Order: sequence, then structure tokens, then C-alpha cells
Amino acid sequence: MRPSDTLSLSMRQLKERKLRSVLTVLAIAVGVTSIIALSAQVEGVKEGITRSLEVLGPDTIMVTLQSGMIFTDADVARVRGLEGVSSVTPMMAISVKVSGIEDRVSLIGISSYDLAGYLGEIRLFDGTIYYDVPAPQAVIGYNIGIDEAGDLRYKAGQPILITIGKRTLSMTVVGVLDEYGTLSAIQPDNSVFMPVDYVKALLRRGGYTLMMVKAENSEDVEQIVDLIEQVFGGRARVMSVKQLTSTVISITSQLNLLLLGIAGTSFIAAGLGTFNIMMISVLERVREIGILKAVGMKDKGILFLYITQGLLLGLFGSIVGLILGSITAYTIPIILEGGFGLGFGRTPRTGLGQPQAGQTPGMIPSYTPVISLTYLSIAIAVSIVVTLVSTAYPAWKASNLSPVEALRHE
Repeated sequence: MRPSDTLSLSMRQLKERKLRSVLTVLAIAVGVTSIIALSAQVEGVKEGITRSLEVLGPDTIMVTLQSGMIFTDADVARVRGLEGVSSVTPMMAISVKVSGIEDRVSLIGISSYDLAGYLGEIRLFDGTIYYDVPAPQAVIGYNIGIDEAGDLRYKAGQPILITIGKRTLSMTVVGVLDEYGTLSAIQPDNSVFMPVDYVKALLRRGGYTLMMVKAENSEDVEQIVDLIEQVFGGRARVMSVKQLTSTVISITSQLNLLLLGIAGTSFIAAGLGTFNIMMISVLERVREIGILKAVGMKDKGILFLYITQGLLLGLFGSIVGLILGSITAYTIPIILEGGFGLGFGRTPRTGLGQPQAGQTPGMIPSYTPVISLTYLSIAIAVSIVVTLVSTAYPAWKASNLSPVEALRHE
């Protein structure tokens, strides 16, 4: 029998039991959808984090202290004097409440010059940057300054109420940052930036919670990390952007493997469903198989016929899963951002410029799912392999029926 005839006959047999075939295709599609949709979320978050870390540059090192401790000006000077260090940016970060914003945000004390270096570039939606003087002037992030409708909640020149502990203070908004929309050690969209000297005076602290160190050469980063660790011993946590990026990639890769394992269990149900429909198909067509053999069809032809049916089920399931997976992948962030009590939008505690435990801000910028060609290929390949394996025994069973036995079957 020609391949085209085998394909035509396979399609006809599947169409004769439409509901059963559709349900089997959907069972296969569930696994493909799960892998594509879930891996797209992880890949999207990974890309957002690595992209924001790249803004800092491979020559950047983040240094934080244990809870309750601060860096002094002497500590900053010691780090600045280390061999290979180009610059040191000291910062003060605490968690505060802002009037009109439900979740807590970060108040970051940093000089305007260093802020430009930290963000890569300063993009302002409204107003200008503050001057490096100890005055209550603030540049606020996009999510603070812009409401859900896209209108300015706080304009340049307007006051903003900030609650620090039990104190509520009025600050003057001098600028609103444009949307950065990426994850980073400090969330620009959910932060209030002020002159570092004013924040230190406001908090009555003579130190800093974070230092951002720049190396003269990216090749010297690991050496500088070792030197800083020797200076502070076990008091400080030192992490380079290279280390952060590799850690993010490692964690997301492991998470993707876990999700693949979870989503892959759905293929077990799909395999059993395919096995069931093919066995029933063989039993229902025993006499038809006998007739085909009686008119000269070889055992290999019968085997190929049912293998083709399994392959078609796998292909159709993959196509449906690809469509549903793509739709689901881009729908999940919309659902999560809508709230629904899922707790999405809680800032991960990186320990890098974030407030101490119990003071973590609430909002994080949205991310864009990324459908990876690798995981897409894995999902399609697994679905086809599962259907072929599930079809193997029924196809072998059909090919081994003798013409006489099949024609006598009732």
C-alpha cells in the first residue's frame, strides 16, 4: 500500500470515532501546553533578571552586611583603596509606606551622580533629578508616580507623604522615573530615591546598608571579591554580577527541570489514553484487518497503518498544545498581575540593597514570558514519542492477526 493510501486510511479510521480521537488529542495537548506555558514564565523571569543585571555591568560587585549592621565611611574608604577598585557607591535602603500605595516600597539614599551609574541611564517621565544636598527632595519610581490609568499620581513639585516607622514625613517630588520594567537588586519602579546625606540624617545613622563596587577591569572582579571578603570577614555578603547571573541561570534551569517533570506526568495519562484508543480500534476492526490481509496487505503494512494513526494523534496533540500553550503563557502574567489573592508581586529577598527581613516591599514589575525553542522542541518530541510508544503494542497486535482468525472474529 502506498504511503498516501495508508495516511488516508488512518485519517478515515480516526474520523470514524471523532469524539474519542479528539479527547485523546486533548490529553496529549495538556502535557505540551503545561511545558510551554510554565517554562515560558521561568524563562521570562530569567531574561528579565539577567537583562537588569547586565545594566550594572560585569565589573559590578554588590556588598551588603548582616541584618542590623551598617557600613561606615571608614569601611567605604577601605574598599575604595583596594587594588583594582574603580569606584564605590554607598547607599542606604529601608522599607517605607507611601501615601496612596498599598504595598511597601524601598527608600533609597544615593547621590544623583551614582544613581545615573546604577540605572545605566536616567529616563524621566516627569520633572528632573534631585541635587546632592541634604534636602527632602525625591525622585519616585514609575509604579509610585503613575496610577493604573497611566496618569500622574504625583507630579513634579507636589508633596508626597512617606511613613518611616511611626513617623510620617512630607517630601517634595522633583521627578518621576520612566518605567524600567525589569527585575533588579533594587526595583527602580517601586523605589523612592533621595540624596544619601539627607537619608542618613533622617534616620540618624552614620552609615550605609549597601555598597556597589566597580572594578577597573572585569577580569579582576573575582580577585576584588576575595579582597573584600578578607576585609569584612563573615560580616559582609559579597556577590558579583557574574555570580548573580550564573546563580539565576542555575536556579531557573533547575526550576525548569522540576516543571518539566511535573508537566511530564500528564503524558502518562496521554499515553494510557492513546494505548486505550488504539487497542479498542484494533479490536473493533479485527474483521477489517482480516480483509486487508486477505487481499494482500502485508503484516508490515498493517503495522505501519496503526503506527501512522499514533503519529497523527501525536502531531495533532502537539499542534493543539502549541497553540494553547502560547495563549496560556501570555495569559498567566495577566491573571497573576490581576491579583486573585495569589500573592504575586512580592519582591524576592535578594539581600542586595533590599530592606532587612520583614521589610520587603510588595510590588515587582511585570515580566514578559519567553517561549524557548528548546522546551518547545522537548514538548513536541515527548508527545510524539509517547504516542508512538503507546501505539507500538496495539500495532504489533494488529499486524500479528492471521487472516483466518480475523475473518472468523465476531
